[in-house]
Amino acid sequence: MGPVRMLLPSLRATARLAPRWGGPLLGAALLHCAAPAWVLLGPPPIARRSAWAAEAVALYRPLAARTRPEQRHLDALSRALAVHANTLVWSGRYAEAGQAADAALRVPGALRPQAVTAGAVHARAQALVHGGRAEKALAPARDCVALYRGTTPLRRRDRALGGLPSALNTQASVFAALGRTEESVAVYLECAALLRTQSIRQSSHFLRLRPQVLAELVGGLRELGRYEEALALGPEVRDVVFGVITRLLPELVRPLHVRILTDWAFCHSATGAPAAARTHAEEAVAEARALADQPQWLAVALNCLAVVLAELAAYDEQMSTLTELTDLYARLGDDRSEVYEPLLADALDDLARCHRRTGDYLKAVADTERAVAACRSTGRHEAQLARSLSNLSIRQDEAADAESAVASAREAVTLTRRLAESDRDTHRPLLARRLRVLARALGGTGDHTGAVACFEEAEALLRASPGADAGDLAVTVSDLAVALGRVVLDRLADGHPEEAVVGLRTLLALTRRSDATDVHARCVTVFAQAHAERPDDIVRAWERVVGEAYPTFVYRRTDSRGLGANPAAR
Repeated sequence: MGPVRMLLPSLRATARLAPRWGGPLLGAALLHCAAPAWVLLGPPPIARRSAWAAEAVALYRPLAARTRPEQRHLDALSRALAVHANTLVWSGRYAEAGQAADAALRVPGALRPQAVTAGAVHARAQALVHGGRAEKALAPARDCVALYRGTTPLRRRDRALGGLPSALNTQASVFAALGRTEESVAVYLECAALLRTQSIRQSSHFLRLRPQVLAELVGGLRELGRYEEALALGPEVRDVVFGVITRLLPELVRPLHVRILTDWAFCHSATGAPAAARTHAEEAVAEARALADQPQWLAVALNCLAVVLAELAAYDEQMSTLTELTDLYARLGDDRSEVYEPLLADALDDLARCHRRTGDYLKAVADTERAVAACRSTGRHEAQLARSLSNLSIRQDEAADAESAVASAREAVTLTRRLAESDRDTHRPLLARRLRVLARALGGTGDHTGAVACFEEAEALLRASPGADAGDLAVTVSDLAVALGRVVLDRLADGHPEEAVVGLRTLLALTRRSDATDVHARCVTVFAQAHAERPDDIVRAWERVVGEAYPTFVYRRTDSRGLGANPAAR
């Protein structure tokens, strides 16, 4: 305990006995304790510091409210409110912090040093951004940076209120919260450069800040795709974040270790170094296991390791990692379902993919059903639910549960239709894919007519979407040709040659809007099969419906790879 803190009981007694001079003396001592200038001695818990600042505010408020208050009391009240605002921010009491910061700036008649004004504006910016109001935090964040740039070197008593590095860090965090990552990284780079130039005495006031800035900088560079720059920070980060400070502030820097290592792992993966990515991911998991009271960091690290193992085709290890991850997400979801249930659904879907790869389709279905249940539990993630239902349909189909596959696919299509009403550009291509899944499920039940309707709608959607993937359209048209062929042969087998002719004409029309070789080959094959199986029936039906002779097809060889794409009918 510091000497000033030891004197507080005596000073409180003095303030009661001689309030005129004892009160200001107690107030100065309380502010000294609430905002210690020498941080290497180990500051007291933030709750105690906040209580001291509140006591100082309560002490100075009546002195400043007198009819003719002394100037020093007005100035002291403004400073006490600014200190209290900062301690409230550190306590996570953001609404109260904003109120205290505003009050510090509104003390009538106070002559605040510019550092106190900057500290109060900084506290307001932090309260707004951490309170989820980043748009409103942008102006005060810029203002406090400008104020600190315009101040002379801070006096010792003012350093605890902040400084230019902490103001830059806040401004960068505001940009990040607004999704303006490039601007955020630019400010973090300036802040990191400023911290590098400081002396040991100056940097002692930003002992906690420099590791945080470097961690945010690595994450921002990764998000921008500037992977080499993020990796190039390695030596500095290892020295600053993984060095002696780990022993001094383990509760602060160990989570930063996990963040940085996972970011590096993804950077190595993106630059084609999967072995290095695995090393960093495994190191992140080891660091996260040491944070037994913060299991969310283990979830972050396990997710990163699972992604890296998939890229390395280490599927057995990926499966065990995902199993641990899904169990962890399920436990974390008991307290924060809105955050962890969607993550659980994604991890279960990945785990189902692992089971598919091993041929265990029943386990794949079970995991995907759990993913669907996780999506339903929050009721706020319709897009993810639609994707999970579509995947469930595919896996039910593989597990020979055709009826369930149809039901899941229908629900996925219904949800995606609703989403497409509000965001056509995003969801129309997805709707086409979900319709294709439904069509295949219907085909598995023998409903080829229903499958054709789904494929035709999917084709129409893709042709109407300028940004649609050409591969999606090619697959849809190819599947449509197969489904039409099955409809033709089914109608012939059922004794309905006129309906078979309708299918043949639809298939022929498909070849005129597609230049795919497989589609034309399918058309030729189906015409030939129909003629071979029921020659009299199909010929007479064609002549009745079309009024022409049944066509014969001639393959035209176009290159060394095979037959020509365009059938000639005459």
